[in-house]
Amino acid sequence: MVGRRIVVVVDVLRASSTIVEALVNGARSVLPVPSVDEAVRKAEELGRDSVVLCGERESQPIRGFHLGNSPQEFTRGRVEDRAVIMTTTNGTVAVLAAAGASRCYIGSILNVGAIARRLAEHDDDVLLLCAGKEGGFAAEDALCAGRILRRVREHTRVVLGNDAAITAVRLTGKRPVAARALARTAAGRQLRQIGRAEDIVFCAQEDRHDSVPVLEDHRLQL
Repeated sequence: MVGRRIVVVVDVLRASSTIVEALVNGARSVLPVPSVDEAVRKAEELGRDSVVLCGERESQPIRGFHLGNSPQEFTRGRVEDRAVIMTTTNGTVAVLAAAGASRCYIGSILNVGAIARRLAEHDDDVLLLCAGKEGGFAAEDALCAGRILRRVREHTRVVLGNDAAITAVRLTGKRPVAARALARTAAGRQLRQIGRAEDIVFCAQEDRHDSVPVLEDHRLQL
């Protein structure tokens, strides 16, 4: 699917937002893994004292892990100079699926401007890979993808896309994605139900960071 294209993985609520936040706050790297068992195995391999185990299932923290999947948990004091081992329901699955791309970036609303500038520098085909929800459509990821495309247009006049890209741009509108729009999505409603509404507001902060995580050798780094 990814071929030799540039891929931007988008999982706004919350994996891509959390990856950006963790790396900006000093994590050495983020290692996406497909399962809880693989995360534990990787932690044993690297040494538990040097890693942070994190992730979620059904939006809830995984029992026995250090952190869940809330970007607000990934403070400098918790992740600096540590490798973050992450497994999530949708986000890390999408990152692993993009491993064969010529280049894989992590995009979110938090770093949308930085992603747009990076994409404007390339002439290669780009795939905005929305993680979605268990293989299905997720409105929050489409909103972010549309916003990325609108921001790319600030740097280059012509942006060609398929019907999905055109629809995402129209869905987004000309203004930044509002937290209330994210809150109305299925993922947003689920987060509100489990008491994590503040994560929605956090993930809606456009251009909070000017950094782009890149996947190299199965590790995400800035």
